[in-house]
This record gives sequence, C-alpha cells and structure tokens, in this order.
Amino acid sequence: DVETNGKKYTLQGHNSEVQSVCWDSSGQYLASVSQDLVKVWSISSGDCTHEVSSNGNKFHSCVFHPGYTDLLVIGGYQSLELWNMVKNQSMTVQAHEGLIAALAQSPITGMVASASHDNSVKLWK
Repeated sequence: DVETNGKKYTLQGHNSEVQSVCWDSSGQYLASVSQDLVKVWSISSGDCTHEVSSNGNKFHSCVFHPGYTDLLVIGGYQSLELWNMVKNQSMTVQAHEGLIAALAQSPITGMVASASHDNSVKLWK
C-alpha cells in the first residue's frame, strides 16, 4: 500500500529469478514469469491459482490478452506461448528471430504487441 508504505503480500514459489509480471484487466490476478514457470496469483488471497511450466522455451515476459480474459500470452525465445488458464491448454506460435523482451496489450484495439531483440515489434490480434 503506497499510502501506508506497507506491503500486502510477498508472492513466493519460483525456483529461479522472476523476469516479468503482468496484471489482468480486472486487477484480480497477477502473473509472474520466470524462465521455467509462470504462476497466476489471486490478489484477494495471495494464493497461486494457476501455473504452467515451460517446455524447453525460456519464458521472459507476459501480458493478459485484452479480448480473452482467460488467455495469457507468454513471451520466450523466438516464440509466444498462448495459454488458456481455465482449460490448461497452450499453443506455441513462432513469432520472432530473437528473445521476446516485452509484451503490451491494448483493450481498445484488442491487440497484443511483442518487442524482440531481433529489432522488431509485431502486432497480433
């Protein structure tokens, strides 16, 4: 809490350094990304509600898709992992020639942008 200078939770459970975090559009969930694992946390309880392990790809960044509330987009090395948290299903999309360093979403356009070490930014619907 910024006003009282007090923390609400320390979210622990990764075995390696956390690379990135992202909020869902409702503000009820926060995803944390390490190279081998993504965890989704309930802000009301501080509990981990979902998690997915990488299948060899090193995760680096994340963003909740603006049009599909159950879809988390995870950036790794050259590919995006599209993870449906409710169904616990994922799909890999080859996206770049280098590390996907950052992701951003627009609730107005319904698009996701990926920025990579291959010197490009790509837009996805």
